[in-house]
Amino acid sequence: MPDRIIHITNNFDKLYKLMNVLRKECSWDQAQTIESLKRYTLEETHEVLEAIDIVSKQGDWNPLLQELGDLLLQISFYACIAEEEKKFNWDDIVEALVAKMIYRHPHVFGDATPSDLNEQWESLKDSEHHERKSLMDGIPPLPALKYAQKQQDRAARIGFDWVKASDIMQKMREEMDELEFEIQSNAPLSRLEDEFGDVFFTLVNLARKLGLDSELCLMSTNRKFSKRFRGMEGLAESQNRSLKDMDTATLEQFYEDAKKELRSRDD
Repeated sequence: MPDRIIHITNNFDKLYKLMNVLRKECSWDQAQTIESLKRYTLEETHEVLEAIDIVSKQGDWNPLLQELGDLLLQISFYACIAEEEKKFNWDDIVEALVAKMIYRHPHVFGDATPSDLNEQWESLKDSEHHERKSLMDGIPPLPALKYAQKQQDRAARIGFDWVKASDIMQKMREEMDELEFEIQSNAPLSRLEDEFGDVFFTLVNLARKLGLDSELCLMSTNRKFSKRFRGMEGLAESQNRSLKDMDTATLEQFYEDAKKELRSRDD
């Protein structure tokens, strides 16, 4: 039966046919909605980012090939559901994208000669949303760190921004002092949450000023911690010991040993 898919020569048509078959003949695919797919789309997006890091650090492109396919499947899934609802189809998505990209690249498809391509891009995006009343309007529902960075980017357009990273460092120390004061004062959870959020927001601003993406930085640290913790577990297992039976000082030593071992492998 796979011949009805595999024989199609155009790859986009092949994917379109595959998705339609799955929607008609697979009970799980039939049950999905645009709401139920959201969590999978988020997961697949993060897996693409992970695969990009594997390319950068290991030179292995195969995971990226696989993960981009999974993300493309998500897009085709939404297109299939939209077509079933008679809203739009795969061709409409491509047509809208092509038109948008031509509009946003007048220096390529027209005679514009911008001095700042990023500024031109943002200006053209803004012109597509005439209903916006605030610079804060139209920011998509991103993860919190990324959302904060988008807000700060918008504010910076009108000059509401720190001049130097050192200025933000000073502000971060002030925010940390305020958080420490609330902790020492046994402040209610709402006050701690407020001050903790201010610390995060300032850290995101510092990352932005340094040319970093705070979301990607934290993702990288999460991966690093996971590798080191797994290294701790491996060391404990090799010594027939259990991490849960160790005191804090011993756990810290195992963590440092795991770090050293991982560094030696990378060298």
